[in-house]
Amino acid sequence: MRTALVSLIALAGLAPTAFAQTAAPNAPTAPSPVAEAPSTPAAVAPSSPPPAAVMSSAPVLAPPATTAPAPATMSTPAAPSGVSPATSAPPPATDATVGAAPAALPDTPPLPPPPPPAPTDPTAIALLSTLETVCIPSAAGGNLAQIAKAAGFRKSGDNFVRKAPGYQLTVQSNAYNPTQCHVDIVHAVDVDAPAKSLVVALHNWAAVSRGWDLYRNDKSVQGAQQFTTRSWEHSADGKNEALVLTTVRKPDGKPMKGESDTSMMIYNATKTPG
Repeated sequence: MRTALVSLIALAGLAPTAFAQTAAPNAPTAPSPVAEAPSTPAAVAPSSPPPAAVMSSAPVLAPPATTAPAPATMSTPAAPSGVSPATSAPPPATDATVGAAPAALPDTPPLPPPPPPAPTDPTAIALLSTLETVCIPSAAGGNLAQIAKAAGFRKSGDNFVRKAPGYQLTVQSNAYNPTQCHVDIVHAVDVDAPAKSLVVALHNWAAVSRGWDLYRNDKSVQGAQQFTTRSWEHSADGKNEALVLTTVRKPDGKPMKGESDTSMMIYNATKTPG
């Protein structure tokens, strides 16, 4: 009996130890910290402090500090060789400029033609001078006698004559037609065309320099005479002006006076009606 009780007591005393040994594997383990713990072995025993005490006693390593990346900066590309850094880039193309035709440059107005050369023929020079200093002022109402005398003409009957080597000019009286100036011309024969130097001089004066219209350019035979005629007209500022040059030859085209031609210049100025 005593032996049986001793055996029961011994069994009863060993029971808690056996139970503790079988229950240990099921006990919860402390969670491992985020950072790696030091290599010191942790004692895990049933009589250890609660898990919270174990966690507080173990050193907790803070996560490694990370340096925030520096903000990215836009680096300025290096200027190509030979180009100054101060040179600004062309503006970007826009919808309005892409595909647009280049702006047209304004047309350069043409230069005016050079003035015609001054005549060199003595008769042509004298005739232009008579037109400007005698005919135009007298047709505008000036005193023909005074004007002709100032221009180097001498009075011959009712007319005014000026002679020089190679030509003779006669300004006829304008008593019956004060708005007209009639000049008879005896001059050397031009082998190219009747009174060619006179025609060129008057055409340059009227048409080229002053913009007058060439009105007539013809040749005709009437009776025993051949007439070669040029005329110019101009109207402006309430005045109509006309200039006529006619050379008279024989019907066969030969000069009337052997080695001299005979021509006449008529200038007329009238007020435009209205």
